[in-house]
Amino acid sequence: MSDMPHLSNAPGGPENQTTAYKAAKLAVIILSTLIILALIALVVGGIRTMRGKPAASAAAASTIHLPPGAEIVEMQTQPGRLILRLRDGEAEEIRIIDTQNGRLVSQIRSTFDPAR
Repeated sequence: MSDMPHLSNAPGGPENQTTAYKAAKLAVIILSTLIILALIALVVGGIRTMRGKPAASAAAASTIHLPPGAEIVEMQTQPGRLILRLRDGEAEEIRIIDTQNGRLVSQIRSTFDPAR
């Protein structure tokens, strides 16, 4: 006979698989599956983002009505706000508008004193 050991006695054979080895092998399989699922979700999310939604449709845009004869003297922006300074013949007005929905946040109106 031969002096070669039998294959069943070789390291890593089925007899040498301990519980810890089986648990580690199962953990590797589960984590690999989770990584693959995460990559699939990332690709699907990227495709959805690429398709994109229109930023703001014309129907959703709001309209600012100015008093007759009024003109915009100054316009400033702050995060989330549009600040308009309006002037007509007899008064000056400041309007603060929310840029997300076009809603009027605040309005300040002052009149001129013609005696001065």
